[in-house]
Amino acid sequence: MSHQIEFCKKCVNKSFSSSQGIICGLTNEKPTFQFTCPDFVKDVKEERRLAERAAVQDETHSYEDAQGSSTPVWKTILGIIIFIVAIIRLVAVFAR
Repeated sequence: MSHQIEFCKKCVNKSFSSSQGIICGLTNEKPTFQFTCPDFVKDVKEERRLAERAAVQDETHSYEDAQGSSTPVWKTILGIIIFIVAIIRLVAVFAR
């Protein structure tokens, strides 16, 4: 069902029911197609909006390093904090 709903989110014929969620605006029912909907008409604006939302979410939740691998922001910050604590401890040990 989730594949069908993702398909419907990008269709101009989609509608919303407070009791059922996203439904087909033509049949007023949940989608029943298996692979593709014969009445599908791409909603270009909605598809662009969903793509932009996904891109913003990716940017805010990960950091891409020079090699192109993605690391969550919290791991990067935690690594920096651990590094700073280690330097402070080294300085404290050698200062004695």
